[in-house]
Amino acid sequence: MNISVDDFQKEIYQYIDEVKELLSPDIWENILLNCTKNEMLILFLLYRSEEVNMTQVAEYIHVPLNTATGIVARMEKRNLLIRVRSIEDKRIVTIKLCDDGLQQIQSLIKEITYYGTQIANSFTTEEMALFFRMLQKTLQILKQERKREDNKSKVKKI
Repeated sequence: MNISVDDFQKEIYQYIDEVKELLSPDIWENILLNCTKNEMLILFLLYRSEEVNMTQVAEYIHVPLNTATGIVARMEKRNLLIRVRSIEDKRIVTIKLCDDGLQQIQSLIKEITYYGTQIANSFTTEEMALFFRMLQKTLQILKQERKREDNKSKVKKI
């Protein structure tokens, strides 16, 4: 099945308009929890790893170390995480979730789980299988595009 770009855009715009109306400001705020994409990714990383260093953070969110340091500093000011200097080697700094950060990521996981469960329960087994196959295809296409973009950006401009 081929769909024109115009038709695809119209469908996407329609879905966005419908979703926009369905998500009240309270729900939307609960889902995003007033965090940027990189902040959410750092919270997920810390939730799964408990403790990481700045290099791991920068690599995980694909940003330079100085950018990651700024993001972590903002999150530390909001009491989402804490930087802890090693007792053995003062040069080593690890990052851990604070109670507020843990509550925030757990709240996000709860919201995602709730909505995900509601959606999944509305699908048949066959629809779920199709949905996951479609997600896999989508990820493959996005990865291919990312590789293509990465290869383009490796060309040095003089």
